[in-house]
Amino acid sequence: MAKEISYFTFGDFWDVYHKVKEKGLSFLLSKLKVLPKSRVESKWNSYASTSDFWLVPEITESWNEIISGNKNTIYEDYVVTNYLKGKSNLKLISIGCGEGLHDRNFAKYSCFSQIDAVDVSGDSIANAKSLAQKGHLNIHYHQGDFKKLNFELGSYDVVLFSSSLHHFEDVENTLANFVKPLLKEDGLLVVFEYCGPNRLQWTNAQLQKSNDLLQKLPQSYKQLFRSTSLKKQVYRPGIWRMLLVDPSEAVDSEAIVPSLAKHFTIVEQKELGWNILHLLLKGIAHNFVNDKPETKALIADLLKEEKDFVQSQKTSDAIFGVYKK
Repeated sequence: MAKEISYFTFGDFWDVYHKVKEKGLSFLLSKLKVLPKSRVESKWNSYASTSDFWLVPEITESWNEIISGNKNTIYEDYVVTNYLKGKSNLKLISIGCGEGLHDRNFAKYSCFSQIDAVDVSGDSIANAKSLAQKGHLNIHYHQGDFKKLNFELGSYDVVLFSSSLHHFEDVENTLANFVKPLLKEDGLLVVFEYCGPNRLQWTNAQLQKSNDLLQKLPQSYKQLFRSTSLKKQVYRPGIWRMLLVDPSEAVDSEAIVPSLAKHFTIVEQKELGWNILHLLLKGIAHNFVNDKPETKALIADLLKEEKDFVQSQKTSDAIFGVYKK
């Protein structure tokens, strides 16, 4: 079957228009860099989540429940309780750590004697260091490509990817030749990841379902962030815009699940969805962060719609998993 791919879409122009309105012309100019590596760093140096689906509490709670069985138990707590209980002097490395939220969640546990975290974004690392210091947490932060840094092979009890593995080219080679060697023989790889279509090239079925749901939303829930305009349609992002904004975005995401199965033993792997809400709520998620009964009912309905869609399509765009060598 031919892949469903778009190189340019009307949504590209619409998205850029609203980004410029929200962030100014400097946002657009910052993307006009020659080297892909520079565009990746620019993306994450200036990134701030404004209206993405993971900001809706009920959505993140649904992931917690899938992973741990409790909507209030985050996956870091689940991993420590179920896999690291009674252990000590452990080493963890977080790859693609961003501003360090997940590193800090692990660092509160005394079982870790050393936590390393690495990211390509200098701004993210600076923010992560500041937040760790405020929390009196001992985390060693490193800026750069983890493949080029001299981390000790065979020394880590836990390697963590939290929404970062899908930014790596050649996922299979990354896992087999750069990640696996970092782990001790009994070490764990923990993954919380987008694993859907490369370059976010949503399937026609995803687009149709998302647009059907969008049309049914009350008008007040369609208002775009910091705008009087309404979200009228869900588009597949154009390949060229993806390359311009962040060449690393979902560059080889479809390879994640098969590569994990090929090079690691699956201890557990759970499907989180993301097939509909990821694209449906982009730019309008802020309208769902409130305690109105109408909002709660809408979110509950949308979560059910996504669950049913995932089951019918027999595929999930995101996973949580724990793996061994």
